[in-house]
Amino acid sequence: MSHTEAARRAAAVARLAAVFILSGAAPGTALADEPAPKVIDSQTIVRSLTPATSVSRGFVVEAKVGAGADTAGGGSKINLDIRFGNDSDHLSQAAQGQLAALGDALSSAGLANAKFMIAGHTSATGSAEHNQHLSEARAQAVRSYLIEHFGIPAGRIQATGYGSSHPLPNFAPAAVQQRRVEIIRLPPAS
Repeated sequence: MSHTEAARRAAAVARLAAVFILSGAAPGTALADEPAPKVIDSQTIVRSLTPATSVSRGFVVEAKVGAGADTAGGGSKINLDIRFGNDSDHLSQAAQGQLAALGDALSSAGLANAKFMIAGHTSATGSAEHNQHLSEARAQAVRSYLIEHFGIPAGRIQATGYGSSHPLPNFAPAAVQQRRVEIIRLPPAS
């Protein structure tokens, strides 16, 4: 390899490294493949996790829920785009905004006495056993973050993982959107 070719390669590597550093991405993560995470605000999270309680002349008035919310089956839950590195349980820098909104929501007066399950999900890349362990570790990472940064009592938050066994229907099994965290309000203890 000539000196000129070596210099060109070194310059190309330096430019690539600069793109990763300026974007906040870790080496090995895709930039073009992954859309920027959409942050769901704390008020939408609170509405999504608050069960419908208003009754007027026999009609139940359901709370308005936002994108990512799912109240099918009567449960109060929401899917959040909390980003992790590929094949990692380390919370990414891109996750900070969503974690702040989630922490604010779970600390709010409307949800202060509720208990929650944090459910980790993975895409379908890798073995089922590996994905199961990874999803559990991701759910635990979110749980730990909320306890440490927002002072949420540990007894209010459980963590579990589903691996790739509960995929979102509108996305390919290996899509980045499958790597998500679901927050589920647990029924009150009787």
